[in-house]
Amino acid sequence: MAQKNKITFSVRLDEDMYKKMLAVAKFDGVDVNNHILHLVRTNIAYHERIHGHIDPSKIELPDDNEAK
Repeated sequence: MAQKNKITFSVRLDEDMYKKMLAVAKFDGVDVNNHILHLVRTNIAYHERIHGHIDPSKIELPDDNEAK
C-alpha cells in the first residue's frame, strides 16, 4: 500500500490545555500525536455524518502564508 503524503503544521495551545491533553493521551495509552489524530478523525467522521462526504481531491491546500 502506498504511503499517503503527511502534512506537518503547528498548533498553538495554552499551557493548561496542552497539559490536559497530555494527561488524556497518557490515560488512553497513546502519545499526543496519536491522540490528536484520533480527535481529528472523530471530528471529520462526525462532520461527514451530518453534512455528507468530503472529497479531498476537490480541496486545494493553502499557501504556507494562508495556513497561519
